[in-house]
Amino acid sequence: MDQLFKINFKQLALWWIPTFRRKPITLNYLWCLLFPLESMYIEFLRKRKQNLIKMNFNYQKYSVQRRLNDLFDPIERRIKIVKAVQYEGVYLYTEAEDDVQHSKMQWLYDSGNPIYIRTEAELYSEYDFIVEIPNTAINPLQLKAEIDFYILQSKQYQIVII
Repeated sequence: MDQLFKINFKQLALWWIPTFRRKPITLNYLWCLLFPLESMYIEFLRKRKQNLIKMNFNYQKYSVQRRLNDLFDPIERRIKIVKAVQYEGVYLYTEAEDDVQHSKMQWLYDSGNPIYIRTEAELYSEYDFIVEIPNTAINPLQLKAEIDFYILQSKQYQIVII
């Protein structure tokens, strides 16, 4: 597939010129005319390579984390994506399931007030995940743009410098 995009414009121009017109002045003139085309071709190849790299990744956590580490921290690979919710909630009962005459609830203390294991802030978060980055010279706008390219629009995230 890569052979499809290998084009030698100077050789191509040489092939298309009739043999009786192949003089050094004519060839140099044609090569000067081909210079802008060659620069556009090199830019096309550069963009194609970037697009092929982007297509190798998807929206999954490990794929995005690998892409961010490849782009911003290729040596130490310290960028991590972690869940924003620290603890999972455990379903115990609802108030409608509690029988008034025979209460199934038992309190540790006689005060009648419940003791909560987790607070609401620990159970719920406004973010779906947190991106932890090292305290280096990472451009936050470029990082945000790269994450937005891969992550779904409905996902919320926070960037934290560690």
